Amino acid sequence: MKYAYSFLLLLTLTALVHAQRSPSPLPGAAGTTGSQPPVTSQKDEEIGSGEVLRIDANLVSVPITVMNRRGQYVVDLRQSDFRIYEDGVEQTIAHFSNVDHPFSVALLIDTSGSTAPFLDQIKGAAKAFVEQLRPSDTVRPIYFHGEIKPLTRAGTNDPGVLKTAIDKIEPGPILMGTRLYDAVDFTLQALKPEPGRKAVILFTDGENTWGKATMKSTLQEADESDVIIYALQYGDMPPDKYLQQLADKTGGRYFKAGDVNAIRQSFAGVAEELRRQYMVGYYPKEPSQPAQERKIKVKVNRKGVAVRARRSYTYGR
Repeated sequence: MKYAYSFLLLLTLTALVHAQRSPSPLPGAAGTTGSQPPVTSQKDEEIGSGEVLRIDANLVSVPITVMNRRGQYVVDLRQSDFRIYEDGVEQTIAHFSNVDHPFSVALLIDTSGSTAPFLDQIKGAAKAFVEQLRPSDTVRPIYFHGEIKPLTRAGTNDPGVLKTAIDKIEPGPILMGTRLYDAVDFTLQALKPEPGRKAVILFTDGENTWGKATMKSTLQEADESDVIIYALQYGDMPPDKYLQQLADKTGGRYFKAGDVNAIRQSFAGVAEELRRQYMVGYYPKEPSQPAQERKIKVKVNRKGVAVRARRSYTYGR
């Protein structure tokens, strides 16, 4: 089984390295601590579930993916082909782009007692990932158990530095427990000041035994962030609702270890989708209040296409 986990991990990292991100600088600081979407023939296809949304000052930027009946990405649309609504009110598009951008990724790896048998395979997969970096892409490896261990001071694109850091990953003492919620909170805070599109690749069995952060607080933080979270649950525990919600709220994906073929297909689709996204931005006509949820609807003036975009966002506190 440990080889299946290793293969799964390598597939995940390889697919995501090709996914592009778009700029969204936000204030913040990091501390330190111990299958294809459905297609219809409607002229204006409404959104389904979707990808991450960015709020930069008052600008709301929404990544949008459009596919045709054959499951091919539609990449020839113009700004005039899109209409976007917030709480039922059509918005004026202020920004439109389908240009690829660099990205920042946090590799958040659970090294509690259950990971010990295949930790070497995790390290190997992480090293294979950094070897594929473009000069403008960065990675910050972080591991956790009863403590949270950032392996670099910030994201870096230096393969030598990253490989040396990854070699330092160690399993945690069983008696120390697992601070999953604290690790998620730390990583979201660490990514706030990073420019470009951002993602967390979280590997864990889903268990949290203690810590300051809570399930509720980290889900809220994820909902207000501009970070995509890909949650991979390994082990024999039932599917974890918390991990599923993390992925759902941020427009990422949740995967359960065990079905290698399904995971490979899913991550290949995610990587391709992120490379083909449009970015549509607007300034809301009605000012948002802190902690207020806003509903989003996107329509495209093209027959026989399916559209994917996030359906809502929560304005930060």
